Amino acid sequence: MNGDELNLGIVGSGGDGVMVCGETIVSAAALEGMKCLMLKSVGPQIRGGESSCKIRISSKKVAAPPDKLDILLAFNWNDYKRFGSELELQPEGVVIEEGEEGEEEPERPLVGPQPKEFYRVPLTKLAKDSAGTRRARNMVALGVISQLFALPEEELKKSITKTFSRKGTEITESNLKAYQAGKEYAAQHFTGPETLRLRRMENGEKRLVMTGNDAIAYGALLAGCRFFAGYPITPSSEIMEWFGVYMPAYGGTMIQTEDEMAALGMVLGASLAGVKAMTATSGPGLSLMTELIGLAAIAEIPCVIVDAQRVGPSTGIPTKSEQSDLMTAVFGGHGDAPRVVIAPVDVADCFDVMREAFFVSEKYQIPVIVLSDGFIAQCKASIHEPDLSKIRTWNRARPRGIDPADYKRFDSTTKSGVSWISKPGKDHYLYHAAGIEHDEKGNPTSDYEIHQKMNEKRYRKLKHITGDCNFMRFYGPEDATVGVLGWGSSKGPVREAVEILNGRDHKVRALIPQVLFPLAVNKVRSWFEGLERLLIVELSYSKQFLNLLKTQIDLPSGTTHYGRSGAKPFAVSEMVEQIGKLL
Repeated sequence: MNGDELNLGIVGSGGDGVMVCGETIVSAAALEGMKCLMLKSVGPQIRGGESSCKIRISSKKVAAPPDKLDILLAFNWNDYKRFGSELELQPEGVVIEEGEEGEEEPERPLVGPQPKEFYRVPLTKLAKDSAGTRRARNMVALGVISQLFALPEEELKKSITKTFSRKGTEITESNLKAYQAGKEYAAQHFTGPETLRLRRMENGEKRLVMTGNDAIAYGALLAGCRFFAGYPITPSSEIMEWFGVYMPAYGGTMIQTEDEMAALGMVLGASLAGVKAMTATSGPGLSLMTELIGLAAIAEIPCVIVDAQRVGPSTGIPTKSEQSDLMTAVFGGHGDAPRVVIAPVDVADCFDVMREAFFVSEKYQIPVIVLSDGFIAQCKASIHEPDLSKIRTWNRARPRGIDPADYKRFDSTTKSGVSWISKPGKDHYLYHAAGIEHDEKGNPTSDYEIHQKMNEKRYRKLKHITGDCNFMRFYGPEDATVGVLGWGSSKGPVREAVEILNGRDHKVRALIPQVLFPLAVNKVRSWFEGLERLLIVELSYSKQFLNLLKTQIDLPSGTTHYGRSGAKPFAVSEMVEQIGKLL
């Protein structure tokens, strides 16, 4: 720790205000112009229970959560047991805990190194004395942290005021009093370690604070989405909640359906009527949608489906992240049903990915699946304001100047595979839009030759999509002979590991493709040139990313694989270790 970065962990029970405390710190750091990231972790219970978060604040780029903590705030040591492996302290770390001088020390089931110092604070007593309720002890703790580690005071007060303002002046003032009580107690009783004091930034640019789910919804709205149907499921539910608040103000509609199948069915109906439409779900919901994804493919109806992946199979671990829905997203369903699969790599990237998803879906009349995950979905990060000039809009190819009698909705002779689509009730061009195989006018058929021709038409789109939408991330020197290939939220730890190793005079480069299917094979093959060793990384026990790559491209000799189950994100040190084995 050199003053440019601070890593903090908080753990407690429902009602301790763990997330509010963490989000207040992140908001204050963003107002200061700092880069920050907050990773939430909760138990799989429906309501209440233990929760924790990890926060990383830095004056430099932040791409991954902290490996180890400088500070641990433990409201309750029993709750720590659930998250201990995720909340390991670095050797010079410190602990803030509930307690008073003279009390018997509690059992502390710490994982990893013992802390350099324990700060025992009567959080509950200070909360009751200052705010009249124990529920304010998270604000007391915030005051203690602010005093000991030089967090920006004015920005913290602004964040507290913003957080509680909707509950009225009295509650806002009581929480500010609790914050001040904690700050004063720490000033009177403790001397914070100089090595862990956060340096103030000068002329820091204020940043937005959002979760990945917020950014996905906002990006979709900017792309022109005006219809959302969905069913709540962790960890995607906040997308639906966001649209419920903001969609009506933009003339759009949000509907909560009885299940995921109904949600995608409504989306296809809205899209058929000419409205940009989407849904959001997680793994179990995506499984239920597979038949309707096939309907979107064969009827060539644009739609966007967001899958915030969680640990599976079945219910799995609903509150933990994994990269194990990849094969379902690409190949799920019966028959040959083309679709596009795109994966954001962080919170800020969600804007661009959603804009591209709607552009591709509308232009090529094809379902697009956006593979987010629990880490991106519920990670809270400070980001730059999105560049609205990057929005690529597309108006559907509508029939014009054609005799309605000659209108072929599914014209198979087009070079791109895209054919004119009319708007029911607005155009005079009528056609069948069914899930059964059809001829060029939409009439049902069981003819082999027509089925072959329609498959060729639908899959022809993928070749053009590869040239039109193939964005990917490159890191490290181009002449490096060791390469790393990953996807999605693995980008953060991979990127930082590459930067660390290059800083140690090694030469390593990384590639993170974001359009996973269809893969821009020529660009990836070009990146392979000069590599002597390649490491493929993923949070999947069954090697789904590796196997998907093998279906689309020949991997170079010297390729190795590192994959494991999810429920715990990749750590930067873990990536450094795995890449280091190739050096």
